[in-house]
Amino acid sequence: MSSRRQVRGSRSRGPVATLLTWNRRLQLTGISLTLPALIFAFAFMVYPVANVVFLSFHQYSPLRSANTTDAGLSNYSWLASSDIVGHSIWITIVFTAVSVAIEMAVGLALATLLAKLVVESRHLFGRVLSRILLSSFILPFATPAIAGAIAWKMLLHPQFGPVDALLRTDIAWFSQFPLASVIVADAWKTMPFVLFLVFAAILSIEPDQYEAARIDGANGWQEFRYLTLPSITPVLAVVAAFRAVDAFTKIFDVVFVTTGGGPGNDTQVFPLLIWRTAFDFLNFGQASALAVVAVLVSAALGASLLAVRRLSPA
Repeated sequence: MSSRRQVRGSRSRGPVATLLTWNRRLQLTGISLTLPALIFAFAFMVYPVANVVFLSFHQYSPLRSANTTDAGLSNYSWLASSDIVGHSIWITIVFTAVSVAIEMAVGLALATLLAKLVVESRHLFGRVLSRILLSSFILPFATPAIAGAIAWKMLLHPQFGPVDALLRTDIAWFSQFPLASVIVADAWKTMPFVLFLVFAAILSIEPDQYEAARIDGANGWQEFRYLTLPSITPVLAVVAAFRAVDAFTKIFDVVFVTTGGGPGNDTQVFPLLIWRTAFDFLNFGQASALAVVAVLVSAALGASLLAVRRLSPA
């Protein structure tokens, strides 16, 4: 009886009213399901960013005083006029450009060779070799950044490092060539990320296209130049932009463990400068202003990522 009454009630209200009721229920259900995620995002993302923006307009040193004093735009004026900040930004730009270029070049080359090996290997040895190579290439990316930095510090040690032993030299790489050494260590760590994304993009190309290119007489280089590279250009653009954002705003651990920003300020990248300003000089206002600039740079690079992706052919 109750079910019949509900059916009659729904008929009396009409299909439009019933549809609106269901839409409201779905909206309430969706809000209740997403509310925990929204609370989590606000607690761990929105509030910290808002607090950093607030502190960037104030003077605050928690070990000296628990109070904050209004500083206006003095933190930003210091940032714009400081030679240390300008030098740090320039070092970070050079680091980002060279590191991403190495990762993209090496990752693209290895991904192309691995894809060719996986697709064309018809024997058991070739399949086993491709799986071994794929497993070994992911090891640097799976290694913790601190452990990888310590390993590179030992490899490039001037007294007992194997690199100097093989080259029969006693070069203190992290002292004489600090920026180049840090770039190599970071590129080794993050290159597998580029490799596997590009590898997946190459494997998504239809094999019939390669077969048609071979029938037309194309060699290996022509296949790569006129078929593989144009097909994966959108993926390359997105990966390069993503790595640029990551390298500019998150390079800290490798530099901190290997060189500590030295010698002098030769490797004092922007995230390390933020850390030093906050915890060495106890100036959280200036450190917050630097962090705001880092967020703005990250947002600009992210916007360029979206722009490049939209302009790239599908």
